[in-house]
Amino acid sequence: MRPTHHNGDEEFVTIVGGDAEEIGRAFRAEGLAEKDFTIVHRIGRHRFAMAPGRELTSLLDGGTLVAATYTRRAR
Repeated sequence: MRPTHHNGDEEFVTIVGGDAEEIGRAFRAEGLAEKDFTIVHRIGRHRFAMAPGRELTSLLDGGTLVAATYTRRAR
């Protein structure tokens, strides 16, 4: 994983895993706490969708992508 720069000095890293323990292990293995990263929201289920014309493999090819996370309030 490598942090990505967009719009200023903020950096974001997204870790995808099977459960919170797995994500925590990856966070520690990457040394992200020592690099001053903190979680910005709670760990939860996500659905990923690619923009038209993008292949799913582009998430993992090392290239830079911009992401947006959307949420819907409970009804």
